[in-house]
Amino acid sequence: MEENHSLEQIRKKAHSLNCQLFEEGFSPRDIEIIGYYLNRIAASYLSYFTHKEFEDTFKEKTLFEGDVKETYKHL
Repeated sequence: MEENHSLEQIRKKAHSLNCQLFEEGFSPRDIEIIGYYLNRIAASYLSYFTHKEFEDTFKEKTLFEGDVKETYKHL
């Protein structure tokens, strides 16, 4: 899912979406509100993936520490 895009590609995509929305009859204010909700949605996804990555890292660390404790019981 993660594909890196240049800032120029992202800017062009935003411009394209803006033009498309305007052609569909959305006012500049409507487009601004859509941008607001896109921002909130993106923030939710980022938060979710950040927590998931932390959770996965924590599980790996816990599993590793468990293996070490099993191998070196005197620790």
